[in-house]
Amino acid sequence: MAIGIAAVVLFVAGVGIAVLVGGVDATPQWMRTMAVFLAVGLGMAYVLGTAEWAMDVWIMKRACAHIDAGRYDDAAGKLQVYVKQLEKMAGTYDPLTLRWTFTLAHVLLHTGQRMRGMALLALVIDGQLTVLGADHPETQRSLRMLERHTDFTAPIAPIDAWWR
Repeated sequence: MAIGIAAVVLFVAGVGIAVLVGGVDATPQWMRTMAVFLAVGLGMAYVLGTAEWAMDVWIMKRACAHIDAGRYDDAAGKLQVYVKQLEKMAGTYDPLTLRWTFTLAHVLLHTGQRMRGMALLALVIDGQLTVLGADHPETQRSLRMLERHTDFTAPIAPIDAWWR
């Protein structure tokens, strides 16, 4: 994708230079038209990407505020949206995606959705073992949480154990 963007930028810049050096009449109309459309397309993609990034930051901050306030149901909803965006943009096994999916799993445990939280935690551990390795501190933290919550009668670990 980055190569494609670079090619588009180089084409648009090349057409711009051709217009500057040879003049408008020396540059074929199709090249000028294509350069304008590509430049507009890149500009729109940049604006939409920036808007999506700003929305993701807003969602994440709202989720953090809900966790700090102890409103786990609200936080779970926001985190699900944020994790979906991360999966789409960075991939399921990206370390940032895994970190926020871990947070979502723990929040789900606090909302009473124990089976769903444990299933999500198992997926996180699988990803962490694949990407980070068994000795990584985040993998170890996830394994400790899984071990702590395998007894369904045990209380859920407090938020303070992992948050902030």
